[in-house]
Amino acid sequence: MNLSPFRFSLCWLLLISAWTCDAQLNPSSWRVVSFTSENTSTGEQARHAIDGNPETQWHTQWHDPRKSPAAPAPHALTIDLRRSQTVNALRYRGRAHGEGGLPADSLVELSADGTFWRTVYDGPMTFRSPFSPHAVIPIQPPVKARFLRFTVRTVRETARATEPGLVVSELEVATPEHPLIPTTLIPVPQSREWAYGGYHWRTRHEAILALTRERRPQLVFLGDSITHQWGGPPQDVTPRPGEAVWNAFYAPRNALDLGYGWDRIENMIWRVQHGELDHTDARLVVVLAGTNNLEVNTPEEIAAGVDGLCREIHRRKPASQILLLGLFPRGNEVRDAALQETNRRLQSLARRRHLRFLDIGDVFLEADRKLTRAIMPDLLHLSSEGYRRWAQAIETEVARALKEPSSPR
Repeated sequence: MNLSPFRFSLCWLLLISAWTCDAQLNPSSWRVVSFTSENTSTGEQARHAIDGNPETQWHTQWHDPRKSPAAPAPHALTIDLRRSQTVNALRYRGRAHGEGGLPADSLVELSADGTFWRTVYDGPMTFRSPFSPHAVIPIQPPVKARFLRFTVRTVRETARATEPGLVVSELEVATPEHPLIPTTLIPVPQSREWAYGGYHWRTRHEAILALTRERRPQLVFLGDSITHQWGGPPQDVTPRPGEAVWNAFYAPRNALDLGYGWDRIENMIWRVQHGELDHTDARLVVVLAGTNNLEVNTPEEIAAGVDGLCREIHRRKPASQILLLGLFPRGNEVRDAALQETNRRLQSLARRRHLRFLDIGDVFLEADRKLTRAIMPDLLHLSSEGYRRWAQAIETEVARALKEPSSPR
């Protein structure tokens, strides 16, 4: 299912052009001038750091047929931008969901001729989260240069790192004319190398493609693990606390569960682009997206990503209605303000005839306005009673879209 770098870049640029005034700087003409090492045995070469395809990466040498040791830091990559650019930021993007080493500190240098270098950053790398990591290095004042050298002095291995060495998914350059777009708008599949609830991301994607051709569902739920645990087919995850409620409310309606544990908005955009709605007869798509982005993105970035996701759904299924749900409350009070701000921004997206926003978060709270583990056992995922409250809260909207009388079921 992988796209070639050229086809991926073209699709990506066409997609984001509707959402941003100026597309992010296109790296297709850039060239890697030098690098310290690369992992050729697995095809993770230095050129993948600037190929515009987040599904590939540069991985420094850690294994070859002779079992040589991992290449030690520092790790460096020099890029020829092919013409002079006014550089005002550099973004490092690691491998999605954090497998592999991250730069602990870095040195960024710029040059007009590749000979005389100017240091524009020298210090630690700051990440909001080790999962789906990205870090932006602002360059102020902006510097006009043709060559860029990125050096990582020390590498921090994440808790889920399965391979030694530095991993760079993309190095992206921003200019005043070409700002960085939110990572929530860059479609990418999950790259997890550990099991979540017993399911495999790619296997589920293929199973769903087959299921949609066979059943042509008319009601679709698109989301992450909270949606996944409804338990609709394909039943590849445990636990499934929502299964009884699903069977009562949605199985008779030929509904489809497009929830994937650990999914973020950018993963959902990738799935929609890769056919998960194409063979449906969806009258209604219920979207719950963004809670997994709270640890790595701002409310503004999350809202931009959800906007892009809804636009992509509408582009592929223009006759479908979209019911966009606000993020559900969750137990971590530190994120409460960000969650509420995200929902305020999501509500502003409901200005289109095909899209309705509904914040049902209050149905999960008790009379004292608190979450209980009877509704959310881990203060994030729902119990059977939580799924019953969800189903009842949206029943009127579902019945209206399906043109049937609502019932308490």
